Amino acid sequence: MKKLIIAIIVPILCSFSFAQFPGVKRVHSAVSPRQQAAAGLAQKSASQSRFHSPTATGACSFTFTSGTNLSFLKYCVTANGNITQLETPEGQEHINVGPDGINGEGYGICDFDANVEYDDYAEFGDTGNWNSPVVISQSAKMLKIARTTADGAWTLTQTISQIAGGSPSVKIVMALKNNAKVTKTALLLRYADVDADGLFANNLDATLGSAFAWNSISFNNPFGLVLQNVGTPQAGLLTGFVQAGPGGPSPCNIQSADGPLVDTDGSVAMGYGLRVPPGASKTVTVAYKGL
Repeated sequence: MKKLIIAIIVPILCSFSFAQFPGVKRVHSAVSPRQQAAAGLAQKSASQSRFHSPTATGACSFTFTSGTNLSFLKYCVTANGNITQLETPEGQEHINVGPDGINGEGYGICDFDANVEYDDYAEFGDTGNWNSPVVISQSAKMLKIARTTADGAWTLTQTISQIAGGSPSVKIVMALKNNAKVTKTALLLRYADVDADGLFANNLDATLGSAFAWNSISFNNPFGLVLQNVGTPQAGLLTGFVQAGPGGPSPCNIQSADGPLVDTDGSVAMGYGLRVPPGASKTVTVAYKGL
């Protein structure tokens, strides 16, 4: 399935427990501390091989919290609009796993006409061709942040909202504006290095409208996280995909993996093929939700 997304776009666009249930017994598997430590060091090595501009960061600038127990949701957003901590339900962290783990989450753009790519994946590095982010508005439940590419070609505006309730989620509306005077074709990505419920190695797979990482009920950490499309995007193509490694995808040269992946330190992503008129914007919406 390698490079499948690029090949398609261009032609198209020219705390429950079993003790609560009498009689049910299950033996849980566990990951050894040695395995976890080795996986964390491998993530660090992969991150160090990628370029990091001085503005790339995984540090939290905005934190949002709601609910309790199974309806609990806590996440933080960096100054650049990356989600580098996501805990849901209470006690189950899916991105900020350490101490040696790398917080990888963010966005990417491939400009097919100029053959230029732009991305920012927090601690997994960036392309370094972005201007500083601008906070447009914020509240106790929402953050709206815009960022223009250094060449002025594109502006990505993210509206990141806390969706509280019995099945909480983080909703991200991404509006990509074409600042050029001609219609342009682009691929817009959202990516996350999911380390489901604190484990680096998970099961991963994708559908047309989602990508997800999870641990089986046979493990001591039987939770997961899904990145999914929300609503009808203004896109000619959408697809979920997974990678067999934790680092962010190269927007113009995606190396996706055939799922399902088992016991793999991988990553999840959603991709959208966009045809954007001059001076106009196209909008897509994704959400992170616990499994």
